Amino acid sequence: MNWRQLAKLVAMICLVQAIYWLLIEKPLFRADPGNAPPAVELTGVQVARLSEPTLAAANRARFEDVELPWTHCCDTAIFAVRMTFRLDDLPPTGLGMVSLLQVDNYRLYANGSLLVGEGRMEPGNGTFHGQKTFLTRIPAGLLQRGNNTLTYITLRDGYPYTDIFPPRLGEYEAMRAHAAGRLWALNDFPRYGAGLLGLLGLLATVMVFRSDDGRFAGWLSALCGAFVANYLYMVQLDPPYDGWGRMLAFFAVNMFIPTALLCFIDAWTRKPVRWLMPLAIAFYTLVISFVAWRLFATPMPDAFDVPTVVWVWVLAAFSSATLARLLWHFAREPEDRLLESALMTVLAVATLLDALGGWFPDFGLREGYLNNAAPFLMLAMLTAFLSRNFRLFQSQAALNALLQETVTQREAELAQAHAREQDLVRQQAHDAERRRIMQDIHDGLGSQLMSMLLSARLGEAEPAKVAEGLQAVIDEMRLMVDSMDSVGESLESALATFRARMQPRISAAGLRLEWHQDDGLRFPDYGPRDVLQLFRILQEAVTNALKHSGATALAVTVASQTDSTIQIAITDNGRGNAQAGVGRGMANMNRRAEAIGATFALTSDPAHGTRISLCLPERTSELT
Repeated sequence: MNWRQLAKLVAMICLVQAIYWLLIEKPLFRADPGNAPPAVELTGVQVARLSEPTLAAANRARFEDVELPWTHCCDTAIFAVRMTFRLDDLPPTGLGMVSLLQVDNYRLYANGSLLVGEGRMEPGNGTFHGQKTFLTRIPAGLLQRGNNTLTYITLRDGYPYTDIFPPRLGEYEAMRAHAAGRLWALNDFPRYGAGLLGLLGLLATVMVFRSDDGRFAGWLSALCGAFVANYLYMVQLDPPYDGWGRMLAFFAVNMFIPTALLCFIDAWTRKPVRWLMPLAIAFYTLVISFVAWRLFATPMPDAFDVPTVVWVWVLAAFSSATLARLLWHFAREPEDRLLESALMTVLAVATLLDALGGWFPDFGLREGYLNNAAPFLMLAMLTAFLSRNFRLFQSQAALNALLQETVTQREAELAQAHAREQDLVRQQAHDAERRRIMQDIHDGLGSQLMSMLLSARLGEAEPAKVAEGLQAVIDEMRLMVDSMDSVGESLESALATFRARMQPRISAAGLRLEWHQDDGLRFPDYGPRDVLQLFRILQEAVTNALKHSGATALAVTVASQTDSTIQIAITDNGRGNAQAGVGRGMANMNRRAEAIGATFALTSDPAHGTRISLCLPERTSELT
């Protein structure tokens, strides 16, 4: 357990929670009751059930006295609610009133004059304008000294409860100033929140296709989409479904938000629990299926009350699981994203407060904590994420400089790797050649010296044979010594080295060297190992000519052929008694030529001497 890191997280959580709830949530979303203007008191409240939503039906109805708050359950209902109040003096600016009703829609009349009348009031085809809270102005011209009457005609269809609460009624200008912040939070803020989170969700959707781990961006997009859907639920007052469909949409959206929040934080940890996301999705699907069955297949009010209890438990369970998942991550894994983590805990705490408000309505907790917190905290969290992971707003010159620096660094790394690879190939070629030399010493020099030693012991060591044997040993040793030195990196440099080394040796043997090489030859691109093999073939050919041909001249010709190959020929004017496949030297040359893909040919007759040729095909560059 990383207790130190966990303690840092708890401290950051406390700091961020205090900043949000004291400096953002309270001044923006919670009006101070102490600033409320003097209220106009109601003198009476009466209710009557109507058969149709008209003022004429209300005028004919029989009213009964009730006390507010008043609730009716559980069928489709149209009511007239009559409220009376008394004015001794008429306010010049009239009265301002905030209606507090839980109905689908309503009409409002002041002393018989229509003040509010938006949307439809038809059972089964009504709108939900009654869900909107706003300030209604009652002009002074509609008021009278003495008793005044407010008449609400309400419609409730689908949702089982009709709830009537006392309206807030006072002098218009004072009420307007007092209710401005609260009304902005209820009506304008959801639109701004939907727009902001919609943009963030779009950005997150793009990140799904650009990020290495699409789960994080995918759940961020899903979470933003859930918040947008909830905001639209609040401001869309004429949806394409009835009250039953509206209830199902409410539960589906409001339970998906904590589900998406838990999965989002699990993905944010970079080490998701394998079973957590599938389990959360499966649980959400099961709960929504149960809620739909309760709404459409069981009678009211249990059809609504049971899903409400389930919703509250889901909020509490998922918010607690979210906090536990975050704390467990910090306790078990190294993590430096303290600010992002603390911001996400505010979302979880807001969800938990919404659940506690449903559990304990007497605590005075209001609805909408999560909706209020979401735009601020999602924006802050995404800003922290982007500042950590992306380089934004850099000039084109800066980006080009960064790219050039990266390319230069990669080129240097590749050059070093290529140099190391060439050194390795060169070393491997030399090692192979050393092993060959050791084998030649054993099979060549060793066998010749052993043969001479045996002849001397048997008394058969004639001076001429000993001199010839020693000369052969010396020639073999020279060839081996030459092979220990570098011959160059390319075929062209190897030919130049060969000419420089062989010229003194051929002249010392009394032969004339003729060198013919075409100008501008394009040599095949051989690696160090193959170049060394070619060098050894040429060495062996010259050595054989010096030892066995009896020639007076030796010609080396390097020329291009019509089929784009290069031919290297070594010709002497000697006895012409060489035979292909006879002797170790000829076998070595043929084996080396096959190893590099060259064609070896031998021509020998007494009239023209001996000619050894190599035909080298074209080759692309490769490390061999």
